[in-house]
Amino acid sequence: MKIKNLLVEGEVKELYPKIFGVSIKNNYDRAMLFCRYQEFYESPFKEIRGKNFSFEKFMWLYKTKNNKPTFTYPEDWVGYNIPSDVLWKAYETFFNYKNNYDEIMTKIIYYCENYPLKYGKSRTKWYLIGADDFKSDTMNHEIAHGLYYTNKKYKTTCDELISEIKKVDYNKIKKELIKIGYVNDKKIIDDEIQAFMSTGLYKTFSTKTFKKYTKPFIENFNNYTKK
Repeated sequence: MKIKNLLVEGEVKELYPKIFGVSIKNNYDRAMLFCRYQEFYESPFKEIRGKNFSFEKFMWLYKTKNNKPTFTYPEDWVGYNIPSDVLWKAYETFFNYKNNYDEIMTKIIYYCENYPLKYGKSRTKWYLIGADDFKSDTMNHEIAHGLYYTNKKYKTTCDELISEIKKVDYNKIKKELIKIGYVNDKKIIDDEIQAFMSTGLYKTFSTKTFKKYTKPFIENFNNYTKK
């Protein structure tokens, strides 16, 4: 599916079973398309997460609570990942308050929801991810999120590997994730740990704690992404 709009241009396609990737080159365009849905899913702000909110309200909160002079969300975040059930909840919540970006996202949601029906399959949960390019490191990170949600065996292995991380190290990693803007929620923290570990993006963090645990995560990820 091609996205060609005055606001956003890109492409949507199924990368792995039930994992749909959205490739949008421009960081600002991608951020503005995903922002409302990503923050509905896992915003650290209680006024935003799971609630109906306007762009204006979120922009003000993000700038104010992060002590920034301007709204820097499109610079701070480049990849996005959202489960289908959350997308539908957000769709229903925003329905009477839609903006132009919501109209584009609605088309993407319906495309992904109906995609399996082309092959005679029943509808099932799926996952939406977004990055700059289908082959980028950022997209790989988001694919790890998608696998964690759609593939039970992958998730089970990741959870076992996470359980083997020493508590003191787990808390260091958790603190680092919260520091850069992730919400203090165990489900989301564990998902982020496996995604950073599995794709080597732990190098972006100041703590070296990630490195000593990453090898089995990468091996597991590679087992599920070989084509």
